[in-house]
Amino acid sequence: MIFYYPETSDSYSKSAFRDVFECCITMIEAHDAINAKLTEEHLPSLSYRISADYGRVEIARSTTSQSDDLFGHTMNMCAKINSRASPNGIVIGDGLYNIVRSISLLPFLEENLYHFEEIGVGTNPCLSQFNEYRVYALQSNKNSFFNQSWQQEQEQEPRRSPNIFLVDDEEDILYTFKKGLSSEGYNVEAFSDSMESLKHFAKVNPSHFKLAILDIRMPGLNGLQLYYRLKTINRNIKILFVSALDAVPELMSILPDVRTKDDIVRKPVALDDFINAVKTSLVQ
Repeated sequence: MIFYYPETSDSYSKSAFRDVFECCITMIEAHDAINAKLTEEHLPSLSYRISADYGRVEIARSTTSQSDDLFGHTMNMCAKINSRASPNGIVIGDGLYNIVRSISLLPFLEENLYHFEEIGVGTNPCLSQFNEYRVYALQSNKNSFFNQSWQQEQEQEPRRSPNIFLVDDEEDILYTFKKGLSSEGYNVEAFSDSMESLKHFAKVNPSHFKLAILDIRMPGLNGLQLYYRLKTINRNIKILFVSALDAVPELMSILPDVRTKDDIVRKPVALDDFINAVKTSLVQ
């Protein structure tokens, strides 16, 4: 599959390049969920690599086909460096990496718990003055967080009540949900900022939380993007979505954790009904 982003023709458009990496990271982190769904449908699993670079892309349309054909140096370089990526990993060429540095996009990647590491130097025959072309791999910071927190978690006494991870950008709803669950004896850690919630989730023992309750429509990382990231860290965590959107059929078709309408709580919802939905999710 080939993706190209016309808005990146403006090499100073930070939002355009953020969209590129948001797309790439989401595809990589959706890998386990996709294969779980394929297994459920008795289909073979898949593995893929993502390679990206920056440069001009030539577009041509043949007279016999309505589809666009993409070619040129950038396409060739992406194909060449693709084999340098680890399975289900991401590599980028020097051209894109220089853009990332020039527009200060590295902090955004750090917020998403990723960083780039140079993995080698390739040959670029299209450069007249230099025949070396550096290649960078996108690496996860998450394992380092796990190693730092695992021993601390093991030394703590196990809690009797389940730990619940709650994320909703509407602070009044967040307060109501947290207070209601806490009154039932649950240990609730609540966040109104999805990015901050992800940072916290990555710092604790992966099995610390038994259930994550996620709003779907949120700024920054929406509930679906956050879902993929949490599943990358702990594939066994239970998920309960909360949303005003009527998206049950769509979510059931793409997410293995959403099997029935009971896996999504529709807003507005009475507090008693919400607590009952949480209890049902915890025992499933």
